[in-house]
This record gives sequence, structure tokens and C-alpha cells, in this order.
Amino acid sequence: MALLLLVALLIQWPAPVSDDQLVAAWPGSDLVVSHWPMVLELQRTVAQAHRLPLWNPYFGGGLPLGADPLAALFYPPTQLVYFFSLRHYFFLLMTLHFFWAGLGTLLLARRVLALPRWPALVAAVSYMATPRLISHLGAGHVTIMQTVCWYPWLALAAWATVRQPLRWGPALAFCVAMTLLAGHPQMAYYGLLMLAAVSLWFLLQRLRQAGRRPALLSASCLLVACGLGVALAGVHLLPLQELMRYSTRAYALHPHDQITLTQFLQALVNTPPPGWLTWEGMIAPGLSVLCLAAFGTASRTRKAWLLVLAVMLVASLAMGQSSKVYHVVQHLLPDFDRFRGLARIWFLGLLGIALLAGLGTSTVTEALRRLSRAASLGAGALLLALVVTNLTLLDQHYSQVGSVSLITTPPRLALAAQQLAGDGRIYSLQENIPQLTAAELELRLADGADPLLVGAYVQYMDRAGGYYGTGYQQRIPYDAPWVHPDPRLLGLLHVTVLVSKRPLHDSHLLLVGEIDGTFLYRNSLDAGPAYLLRPGPDGQPPSLAHYQPLPATVQLLRLQDDEQSFRVTSATGGYLVVATTAYPGWIAILDGQRMPVQSFAGLMPAIRVGPGTHTLSYLYRPASVLRGTALSALGLLTLLFWLAGWQLYRRGRLPRIFPRWPDRSRAAPVGSASSAASPEQAPSSEGEIAASLGQE
Repeated sequence: MALLLLVALLIQWPAPVSDDQLVAAWPGSDLVVSHWPMVLELQRTVAQAHRLPLWNPYFGGGLPLGADPLAALFYPPTQLVYFFSLRHYFFLLMTLHFFWAGLGTLLLARRVLALPRWPALVAAVSYMATPRLISHLGAGHVTIMQTVCWYPWLALAAWATVRQPLRWGPALAFCVAMTLLAGHPQMAYYGLLMLAAVSLWFLLQRLRQAGRRPALLSASCLLVACGLGVALAGVHLLPLQELMRYSTRAYALHPHDQITLTQFLQALVNTPPPGWLTWEGMIAPGLSVLCLAAFGTASRTRKAWLLVLAVMLVASLAMGQSSKVYHVVQHLLPDFDRFRGLARIWFLGLLGIALLAGLGTSTVTEALRRLSRAASLGAGALLLALVVTNLTLLDQHYSQVGSVSLITTPPRLALAAQQLAGDGRIYSLQENIPQLTAAELELRLADGADPLLVGAYVQYMDRAGGYYGTGYQQRIPYDAPWVHPDPRLLGLLHVTVLVSKRPLHDSHLLLVGEIDGTFLYRNSLDAGPAYLLRPGPDGQPPSLAHYQPLPATVQLLRLQDDEQSFRVTSATGGYLVVATTAYPGWIAILDGQRMPVQSFAGLMPAIRVGPGTHTLSYLYRPASVLRGTALSALGLLTLLFWLAGWQLYRRGRLPRIFPRWPDRSRAAPVGSASSAASPEQAPSSEGEIAASLGQE
């Protein structure tokens, strides 16, 4: 295990020896754009308010933080952020997940394939240090890394549950829950597809080796465990399901990714296909790993054939639109074609190739063992050193290690905009102020980037920004020389300051200054954080084309991420519009009474108030999070009962409902009925996975 930890550190070099260096620490990475701002909000809110932040007000008009997969708010390792600086937190998070991926692959190779220690280590390093993983992490895709590191554990837990369903079912439920909570729905979807496939194969083996009744028990426990895993993740899944209905992801998404067979084969041994982003087109597992996998395929056909078929199937799916297999599968599997980056499924193929590389190494070490034990050990160590050296050197090209101080130092432009905006929003036409800076300075940006922006907000900003967008959008705004923002519509969202690299020619935009070639404008049509409008002819909130402001005094009393409070005084009644995004879970309390929330312009909440002085509190209290918490608590309680029941059952304190069926598999490898024992092979006693872990 020390070797796995060493490899996890080497592939992040020089971050382990410099407090200012970190993988993906460059301005455009997802780590800087999304992950850092979100965990900063989490860390700050828990430290100051002693609660979880459920709403992110700092970019994109506001987003539900508990539902946003990029936040991974309910993923247990995320909670490490309370104990470390953000740089150390991310470094520790990456290191632990690399190590965890390697350890899972090591145990998978030892237990399921019955590989000796050195070949299993080769398989572990081949997966944890695969160039595609570090390429995605170099792009800042933290949640992709978190999710795919659970793939080997899913396969291992499925194998163990089929063999001893009552004992290992809870472990499978835990792995399923962690995969879903890790924060990347696409990669979780692929992981669960793999789980279904390997579970089916293991069940067929169980049926052949032990008979129908044991296989039925295993299948039942597999289904119950997976259901428990989904329930455990309910605290995230229910809010996510709600967000999916309201986000731009609900619009049509038609991926056009395609890699021809020739391009795929070239990328398998070379660089990504032309025109592809490095991390999306990274196919190569490393030349040393590929050679060992090819040797393992040729020399251990009986063991390798199933893995080879699986890798070929995954490869055909990774080719996307150029593959006929993909077109068939997208019609068979629900939502299979709703994802971007179709080649990401290749992570499953890389896990298979890593196991094949372990088989190839095993062939070499077992052949040399006939000569001498020392020769076998030496060959295993040499091949392991070759793989470690090859992959760590290769990964240096894709890790994109950068300076933390560079990305966390607020630019002068942001500091100036902060002074001008006050509690108002800032609209950057070219995304001039980084989202990380906005979170640091607690600025509220009207622009922003996120895969799940609220659809109504995107549509409104299309019009307010002076451009027209269609379909799935994950960035606001679009900018071009012909784009002219509408200060009136922006003002209704309390946009106080506009920032642009090109001059804006609108009489309502007052030039305040210029910093480093970027212009700052004050919006003279800013309507404030809340304003009173005359009801429409039907008594409902007016339309955007015919609204009339009413004279009123609106005082902002409180402004937090999940709460806004106002005191409004007016001689006439009307609709008090809060200049923010309406979203399920926000409630209005007027003078201590809950009031219905209506909509203005299809986006902003409007609450009916009468004449006189009133106090309004607009609070975020999402029912989806409460329901999800209840579901997760129920799942956890059921899991604890299962564990307690198993302990009583194994000690003989519960009646033995299920007899001890004979098991003739004895750790049968994938693709074969049995395996020949060797002195270096993993222990094959029934279900002793924990003992195997201790030996490593």
C-alpha cells in the first residue's frame, strides 16, 4: 500500500513538495471555475453560521448547492474541507482518491482474478495512474476523478455479494451510494452499467457452480443492496432530480462526438485525435500497460477472453456516433445519449486493460518461477517499476500543476467592481471576474458557468444580454461586437455594475473607469434588490412588457445566501418583486405569515403586499432536501439493521433460514471455471476479503 501512496504523490509532482502548487490550478480549469468556489462557500458557511449552505448566490443568478453535482455537498470526503486550507484539502482529496482507486484495483485483481501480488500491483498502478484520469483531473474535473475511483470497488463488492450475499450486501450498498454521491451523474451512470453487467456474469457463474437457490439469494441481495445504495444517496438524488427539471439540461442535448476506428487505434498508442480536447480524447493507457495487456490477452486466453470482449464493447461505445454499436445501445438504454463527452465511458475499458496488464505480468512471473523464486520476484518488481516510471513520467504532461496563489489573488478589477456594486449584482460580458474571486469577495455575478444553470434564468439573460441562445447552455453570457445588453432588464435583476473589455454605447450605462483595458459601467436603471409593481389588469403580476413601478420605500434588512429580508412601505398595495431567481424551495414570510409566491417575467418571485409597512423574509427551505434526508436516514437505518442482523446470524443467535450451500468456485477467475493455485496467489477462503486487505 505504501507503493500505491507513493505513486499517488508522484503523479501530482511537484505539488507534494510545494504548498503553492496544485494539479489543475490554472484559471480556466473546472477546479478553479466551479469546485473551489463551492467548497469555499461550504467551508465559510459552516465555520461562520454552523450550517450547510444550500444555495449558491455568487454566479449564474443563484443555484441550489445541495443539488449541484459539482459541489458534491453530501459526499463524505467533501467534509474534510472543515479541517484544512483549501489547497491542502484538494491535494489530500486527490491523493486519497488515487490511492483508493489503486487499492480497489489491487483487491479486484487479487480476489477475482486470483493474481499474485506483483501482477496485482501492476494492475493497480495501471488504473490509478492511467493518463486519462490525470488528464481529466488536470482539467479540473474533480468529480469525474472521485466517481471513477469507485469503479473497481463496485466490481469487487458485486463479486463478494454474489458469493456471500448476506455478509457483503451492505458493502455493495455503500459503494453504490458513494458512487452516486461523488458528484458526476454521467460517470455514476457508466459505473452502474458496469455493475449490472458484472453482477449478471457473476450470477451466471453462481448458478452454474452452486445451483438455483443460492443464485436467487445472491440476486435478491444484489437488488436490495443497490436499492439501499440509491436510498442512501437520496439526500443528493432528490434535489438533483428537481434541478434537472428546471435546468437547461432539460432541453434537447444531442452529442455529436465521434472517433473513427482508425483514430481510436492511433490514439490507443499515441496522442488524442486531432480536434479533441486532450482530456476528452485521451485513449492511451500507456505503452507499457498496453504491451502487457496485449501479452496477457495472447498468453492467458481462457482468463482474458471476457475482459477482452468487455474492452472491445466499451471501445465501440467510446467511439460515439461513428460506431453502429453506440446507435444500437442508445436506443436500448434510457438516457444513454443525454451526456456530453461520450468517450468518457472509456474509463471502464481502461480498468479492463489494467487487469489484462496484470494478467500479462502474471504470465511472466509464473513462467520464471519454474526457474527460481528470485527470478520471478525480480521480474515482477522490474515490470512494476517499468509501469510506474512510464505512467508517472507520462502523467507529468497532463497534470497541469499550477500556482495556487496566482488563482486566489483577486484582480484589481474585481476589487473596484466590489466597491461600486455594494449589494448589487455584477454583469461581466466576457466573464471578466472569475467565479472563484466572486466567492472570495462575496460578489454576486449575473453571469456564470455551470452544467446545470436554471433554464428560466438563462432564457431571461438571453434577452437581457442582447443575444439569442437555444438549447442546452452552460455559460452566461454570449458576447460578440453586435451584442448590446439591455440595462432596463438587467436592472430588474439588481445588476448595478457592468464590466466589459469593449466600450458599451448606451446612455443608461455610465462609464466609471477603466482598469487594465476593461471598462466599468454603473447601471442607472438598477431597480434595487426588491421593488413594488402595480398588479396587472387581471390582478396577477404584470407582464414584462407592461409593468409599472409603484412609489415605495424598500429597505434591505438582511442578505445571506439562503435568506433576504426587506421592509417595504407604500401607500398602495402591489407585488413586491425580489430581484433574484425563483426556484422551488424558496418561501415568502410576510409579517410572520407564509404567502404564495408568484412569478414576474417568468423568473423573479413576486409576493402580493397591501398598503402600509410590511416585513418580508424570502427564505430557501427546500423540501427536496428534507425528503432526501429522510430517505437517506431510512436507508442508513435499514443498512444498520442488516449489519446487526448479519452479526447475530453468523454467531448463531438467529435461526439459520438459509442453509450452507456448497461452493465449488474457490475464487474462480473471470472468464474461467477454476484457477490453478499457486503459492503467490491470493488466499481463496470463502469471503476473506478483509483478511486479504490486511495482507497488502
